[in-house]
Amino acid sequence: MNLNRQDVSVSAEGGYAQRLTINAPCERVFDAVATLDGPRHWWTTEVTGSAGIGGELRFGFAGLDEQMLMRIDTHHRPSMIRWSCIAHTRDDEWTGTQLSFELTQHGTQACELNFRHTGLPADLVADGWEHFLGSLAAYAEHGTGTPFGA
Repeated sequence: MNLNRQDVSVSAEGGYAQRLTINAPCERVFDAVATLDGPRHWWTTEVTGSAGIGGELRFGFAGLDEQMLMRIDTHHRPSMIRWSCIAHTRDDEWTGTQLSFELTQHGTQACELNFRHTGLPADLVADGWEHFLGSLAAYAEHGTGTPFGA
């Protein structure tokens, strides 16, 4: 995997942001995030629901009594996906937070991902997102990520 992490930042209102280059077309990265099957290969193997605009995705974590329910707020192929967490069974930690994946094509085989997770302190999610965004890049570039439960 040739992950080029360009920028990691923390916003004043609480949140995590990372900009990175993934050596794959935006369409492939978009499908990895915006389809029902995609996140199973880089985030967690337990994903159910509907990935269309207004749909809800339920993310489970093998061996943990924890689930997250995300509503798809924005779905613009191949440049933008936004989710809102509407339920989190672990102390509602993520409930009310927003995740955005903004994609920009760079040439024919590279995509810049601007990722943001707003609504909670960055230190709560930074280690996880470092791993899972790397997993997303590996999946988009080589077809194999490291999702939770694999």
